[in-house]
Amino acid sequence: MKFKDYIKDRLLYIVIYFIAISLVITIMMLDIIIRKERLNIVNIIYGFILGSIALGISISIEYIKKKRFYTPINYGLEKDEDLQYIYNIPDNISNEYSFLKKILIRDYTIYVNTLERYKKTTKTQMDFNNIWIHAMKTPVSVIRLMLENEKDKDIDENTRRSYESIEEEIEKLSHGLEMALYTLRINDFELDFKVEDISLLEIIRNVINENKSAFIVNSIYPKILSRDDIFVKSDKKWVKFIISQIISNAIKYSKVKESKDKDIIIKIYKEDENTIISIKDNGVGVPKEDLERVFDPFFTGINGRRYLESTGMGLYLSKDICNRLGHSINIESIEGEGTTVSVIFYSGKSIYNLTNN
Repeated sequence: MKFKDYIKDRLLYIVIYFIAISLVITIMMLDIIIRKERLNIVNIIYGFILGSIALGISISIEYIKKKRFYTPINYGLEKDEDLQYIYNIPDNISNEYSFLKKILIRDYTIYVNTLERYKKTTKTQMDFNNIWIHAMKTPVSVIRLMLENEKDKDIDENTRRSYESIEEEIEKLSHGLEMALYTLRINDFELDFKVEDISLLEIIRNVINENKSAFIVNSIYPKILSRDDIFVKSDKKWVKFIISQIISNAIKYSKVKESKDKDIIIKIYKEDENTIISIKDNGVGVPKEDLERVFDPFFTGINGRRYLESTGMGLYLSKDICNRLGHSINIESIEGEGTTVSVIFYSGKSIYNLTNN
């Protein structure tokens, strides 16, 4: 607390003090007048001066004492540090401030204990979710393998279609588990990335291969319009997740549209030294009123409510990961015509630079 602020807080007391002095001097003057003695103005002025000096000294002493209390508090507020700065408040300033320090320390102790309990509970829950997701991925892989083996046998067309439908649902389950796993991992993002030169073409082909059943069942054809492979510095695992979410959405909103043209066009190209992956579908598109909110968490919009397959987390996580990696993601869409999602890898800007500064 600055001295001028301290004085402002005590203006009322200062005014009352001078009113009290004035009343005392007035009574003294009336007494002198009643006794018909000579009134000495110098003595009155002298009284005011002495009173003002006494007031100034008392205010200064009190301010110096209280400054010892407010200095560590101001330091903690300005530096935005941990609340442990309250332990630096001196003892024995006054009974009032000793009492305030006890309250601050007690509340801080309660806060720390509550926070530790929350962290412990959250970590236990996250560890359980992590183990459970990994446990569920194994039976999903086994079921997928069994379906592929059954499809290779001599079966009738209806049975084959049933297997394909089951396989499509297994793909949805697999994508859901993958998204849940990455949602947990993003909390420890700084501990879970590896920067290296990655092949964008290789990542795209891997994602397409992982979604081949969904492409085949829904008669959707991916087309990669890039002859040259382009390498960027980033994290392979996280970039693959981003591309997977975009392609998964492209499939999801292309299959529900009654159209023969269900191609998904994927381009990798350079623009102003930046590298761009553009993924364009001819699906149902995003309504204009939803376009600005597609990156908000849990926002499903009109399409999500209409087709009941959206979690509202895919694009949100993709945006968050791009920000952390130093990339960006943009979306353009026309309702009824399709959507184009672009991931931009800026030249000279990536998490590689951030971690080496």
